[in-house]
Amino acid sequence: MNNEMLNILTKILREHADCLDNMYRVNALLLDLAQNMKRERILVRNFVEIDGCSVLKDTSYPLAEKKLVQLMVDTFSIERPAALWVVRLFGAALGLLDEGDLPMLSGEPALKRVVQAYIGGQVAIGKKHVVAICADGTVFAGGDNTEFQCDVVGWKDIVAVAAGDSHTLGLRADGTVLAAGSNTHDECDVGHLSGVSAVYAFGNDSVCVFGDGTAVACGRSGLDLSSFVDIVGITRYPEGVVGLKSDGTLCLAAKITDDEAAAEIAWLLSCHDVMQVICTYNSGCVVLGKDRRIYKNNQPESYFAQWRDVVSIVDLADSFAILRADGTVRVLPYERESPRPDTDADKWENIVAIYGGYKRLVGLTAEGNLLSAYTHQGWLWSNQAMRMEYVCEWFPVGGAE
Repeated sequence: MNNEMLNILTKILREHADCLDNMYRVNALLLDLAQNMKRERILVRNFVEIDGCSVLKDTSYPLAEKKLVQLMVDTFSIERPAALWVVRLFGAALGLLDEGDLPMLSGEPALKRVVQAYIGGQVAIGKKHVVAICADGTVFAGGDNTEFQCDVVGWKDIVAVAAGDSHTLGLRADGTVLAAGSNTHDECDVGHLSGVSAVYAFGNDSVCVFGDGTAVACGRSGLDLSSFVDIVGITRYPEGVVGLKSDGTLCLAAKITDDEAAAEIAWLLSCHDVMQVICTYNSGCVVLGKDRRIYKNNQPESYFAQWRDVVSIVDLADSFAILRADGTVRVLPYERESPRPDTDADKWENIVAIYGGYKRLVGLTAEGNLLSAYTHQGWLWSNQAMRMEYVCEWFPVGGAE
């Protein structure tokens, strides 16, 4: 892809150099010469729009590169690897840079390796947006930005992210927290906190866990987490949250709405040696034990007995996904009588982490690539803001077409 676009740009610069101050002519040429390179065409148009060629010609290359990359990031909210790619591509086309110095846009090591390959907080799925940490500690967000939940340009040194209905949280390496998006219920009032070790967002609520194992919540639910101690993980629960403690037991801050909820809570509090727990509004909770097996209240152990060596589970609203030690993924129904969703995730291999929510599943491969699958495609496609090609315009997510 580098060589193909480099040849196209060289041809344009050689035969149509006078068009570089006319966006319409540039766009027409790109549509004719680079029909199957949508992302690349957009980047080239952006570069021309900021008069990048003039800057490259009038400024020493190292200074020009730094200036243009920052200008593209600030002007178009483009992630830095993509901006660097197009700047260097023009530098090579103008003879200012060797072709061997070009980073890859569609291969290694730029856009398809923006996510650090380790489990925990690197990708977050909100109701209408997706957030991910890039390899340099900056953050990418794509999707609906009605409440400015994708306004994360300029975030640096981020080690974890979380996404709610209309807000985004970012945990910095120094233990402070950044927030963007709707603050109707004070869910973004986290800027004064320090010593934070983990962040969680769901609905219109935010939860921050501190290094000493205590936690605090802000947002619509008005949760009191003063009794939470030794917390190593937080999970959304209907009308509350579940806390995973360092000894493998659970604690809750939730409203008891009926006898069924009371029985569910009693079962959760009786669990031990828990590695992870997920909950859904309609189908109860599933627990992943340290024995790498999964359990559910009011379901016999034999229901999930075939699924062993499970290392991670995520809630998808209408179902849940499991990641097994061999790098394979399965999407399962919460209830025995429900059919197992048919998704592309069954074909995935070499997966090292999974992230889910709102009927969407994202898998991170050992190579640093991202795959995606839907569990309810009709629901998703009914929402234009969440069409995958829109959400992931600059993000290497594939899987569902």
